[in-house]
Amino acid sequence: MRSIVLLILLLTCVVLGSASLAGAATLTQGAGDGGQIFQQKCAACHTIGKGKLVGPDLKDVTTRRDQAWLKSFISAPDKMLASGDQVAKQLLAENNNVAMPNLGLAPGEVQSLLAYLENPQAGSAPTAAQPVLPEGSPMLGQALFTGQARLTGRGTPCIACHSVAGVGMLGGGSLGPDLTKVYSRYGGQAGLANALGALPFPTMQGVFLNRPLTLQEQADLLAFFAKTDIQSPWPSAAPPVLIWEASAVGAVLLFGMMGIFWFGQRHTTADLLKKKANRRRS
Repeated sequence: MRSIVLLILLLTCVVLGSASLAGAATLTQGAGDGGQIFQQKCAACHTIGKGKLVGPDLKDVTTRRDQAWLKSFISAPDKMLASGDQVAKQLLAENNNVAMPNLGLAPGEVQSLLAYLENPQAGSAPTAAQPVLPEGSPMLGQALFTGQARLTGRGTPCIACHSVAGVGMLGGGSLGPDLTKVYSRYGGQAGLANALGALPFPTMQGVFLNRPLTLQEQADLLAFFAKTDIQSPWPSAAPPVLIWEASAVGAVLLFGMMGIFWFGQRHTTADLLKKKANRRRS
């Protein structure tokens, strides 16, 4: 009888030990996958223990924030802001009003990312070294922004979706945010350089899939945004004075053409026929 009890206890320990090892392996695997996700999706704006970048340092974030809140925010930060969540609004204000984009992560990816943030040492992904950019030209950067110079990868020019104050006669696109002050919004050179290198925004990743910016293009755009951040005199994509002047000139031309047309058509067809008949009689 005693031997049977000992056998049952031994089997129980084996089962529990196997379950524990399996759980530890799953956590380590999840952290490894989370490390890859962090490098691909998050490293352009965040660090772990190396200080603030575009967004906050994420060291010990799993102990500073509620687990359920973190899961909801990582899954859909745009919805959290729209719902009026106070913590999300506070983070937006603390980070120069740069909103975290919705990365479109699946629930399993969110869980892996949380596992990595909880234990970064378990992640298998090495930290990618930030490449050193060459010297950039603001003039070439503006040409790339407006599409006057074509991107090497044949990507869509920035002005199709974005605007910069005073650049382009018709302004720019409205699909993306105004980039007039993007240099300061992203914390200066380091933050914006990371963003230009990774382009971690879902919409841009679709457009620039297999069409990355070259290091020289990143440097030129960075120099252009640094210049416009300081020198741009207008808060919107086109100076208001020019808009009013163009509207006034257009109105004068329109009414002038209408006046000429009306003057030529002030006599009816019947009047013209009567005049011709009177000429023949005379």
